[in-house]
Formats: sequence, structure tokens, C-alpha cells
Amino acid sequence: MTTQYRKRPSTRLGLDFLERREVPAALVDLTSRGASGSANGAIFRQTDAQPTGSGVIHSFVRLQADGSEQGYNTDARPLQLDENKSPTFTRSLTLGEVPVVNVQGTAYREFLLDINQKSSSPLLSLDELRVFVGSTGNLAGYDANAKTLAGLRPVFDLDGTGDATVKMDYRLNPGSGGGDAVVLIPDSAFAGRPASSFVYLYSKFGSTFGANSGFEEWAVRGVGGCTCTPPSAPPPQPGGGISGTVVIDSTGDHVINAGDAGFGGVEVDLVDATGAVIGSTHTASDGTFSFNGLSPAAYTVQVVAPTNEVYGVMYPTTGTGGGSATVSWTGISGITVGSSASSGYVLGLYVEGQ
Repeated sequence: MTTQYRKRPSTRLGLDFLERREVPAALVDLTSRGASGSANGAIFRQTDAQPTGSGVIHSFVRLQADGSEQGYNTDARPLQLDENKSPTFTRSLTLGEVPVVNVQGTAYREFLLDINQKSSSPLLSLDELRVFVGSTGNLAGYDANAKTLAGLRPVFDLDGTGDATVKMDYRLNPGSGGGDAVVLIPDSAFAGRPASSFVYLYSKFGSTFGANSGFEEWAVRGVGGCTCTPPSAPPPQPGGGISGTVVIDSTGDHVINAGDAGFGGVEVDLVDATGAVIGSTHTASDGTFSFNGLSPAAYTVQVVAPTNEVYGVMYPTTGTGGGSATVSWTGISGITVGSSASSGYVLGLYVEGQ
């Protein structure tokens, strides 16, 4: 997780102060049917309910707790965290049992995830995911600070290239056992490891969207392993998107104009109609940003000012998808996204006192 700063208006027109909040730096949003995304080379897909039962799937770790829950698979007892004690649900797993699937010429290892939440509060976040490989099936001792298991470093870490969170919606596949997501981890992470090696999957849920009902369970298809056909690809993403630029005042007039330079490395959030942040990006060196593959809807884009200076905001410029400045001027709301891109949005900052 990273610290971002939400703005609130001050008594001076166009100026905002910074309020601290904690949000994921990168969000993989699986809350629409067929959604997919990636983080650190892994692919995450929302999936329709899958066949279950003995011989079809092989459960290897089940977690359950309110709020935040975490744990890993092992044959070791006693268990360390929020794992189910039964060896039916929490057990060792060999690499040979993890199916290999091929996606556009790249091999991945496939893991299945089933979640359970209240229908009235269906969102759940996967905030940490690390995979380890060992020579025995009874390793124990996860160190949250070092991010190691029995002293081993992970061969895959969801946060390996920056903090990431996966957001899921239980309502898409209600009920337990049907499966909600497929996680594909590059097979290259396991290069040189024999099939008899033991795979340990550590996961943590609920730091962003809390766990509130039932269990979360990881499984693999086909007891004994297989070279499987990958799950059906999700529908093609819609062609809609939003693009624009963040500029820094270069003329001292605190008004966006052609003389202002692009402001690189600045965070821009994408917000849905409910007020939830569903995407985040950083501007390129020339200040440009974009959000692509958006479903038709109305969105808000808002700039998150860096903390190295005290920044004021300039009145933003709308683009081809319409919209209007937010009360704080830090964003543009009501941007309509259809089948084509909405472009030309400009958000502006200036250093206070300059």
C-alpha cells in the first residue's frame, strides 16, 4: 500500500490542502464479468463457475477470518495463521500437481481461487500473494517483515514490481465451491525446479476490502497435474478510454495555457460513479496519462499532488467526453466513455508561492 493524498477545498479559491489516506498503488479490478488484469507478469481473470468435486479440483489451502485473513498451505502442524486445520483443505502441493497452461505462446502455472462474502458487502481484496518452492512439504514459519517462509525467498511476489491489489466481487459467482478467479503465474518463475518440488502459496485478503463471511480457498485443476487447456479467454475489452495531460504552471498565472509544461510522474486516479477508486496510473515524462479498456459509463479522473511541495490546483480543461470540474478542481467528473476514447483532458498544478 502507498500513501496518497485526497484534497479538500480551502477558503482560497482553487487551493487545496492534503488529507492522508491509504489506497493500493495498483489495482487489478475483477469486479465485472470476464474482467482480467496483470501484475508482476501474472494474469488474473474473473471466471464463470467451474466444475468442482473429487478428481476435478484439488484444494490445498483454505483461509477464514473476519476483516483481514492470511495463510499458506503446508503439512506442518500446528498451523501458523488463519488456515483451516483439516488436512483435506490445507496440505502440501507439488509442482507436478500444478497445471501448465499456454497463453499466446507463454507457459503459466494455473491456480484457482474461490471467495465467499456477504451479498450485502460483496467486495474482497487480495492484497498479498507470494509463492515459494521448497524440498519438503512441511515447511512453516512465515515472516511477514522479511516476506520469507522458513527463510526462503518467494519465486513470485504480487508486489514484486510495486504494491498491487486484486479487487473481486462475490456476487458474480455466489455460493462456495464454484470458483471466482484464475491466477496464472509465469512458469519461468519455477525454472529448474523438479516436479517433485513443493509449492507454497501465501495469500492475504481483506486489507483493502475486508473479509466478512465464509472462507477463501485455493485449488488446482486435475489431481495429479495436467497440461490443461487454459480457461476461456474473457470477452475483448471495450474500446473506450480516457486520456489527457497533467501540467505544471510555467507562466505564473495559475491558469492552464499552452505555455505550461507536462508534469511527469504524477499520480492520476480513475473513479467510478460510486466514488470508488478503480484505477491508478502515473503520468509519462511529458505529463500524459491514459486509462484504457473501460466499460461504457461515466467516470472521474483526479490528480493526486506530490508531497515534495505544497501545490495549488488550476481550473481543469475538459475533453471530448464532456464532464465538469470537481468542487476542489483536482479532477473532472462526469466523463462519458463509449466505444471510443475520450481525450483532451488537462489537469493543472502550481507550486504555492510561485
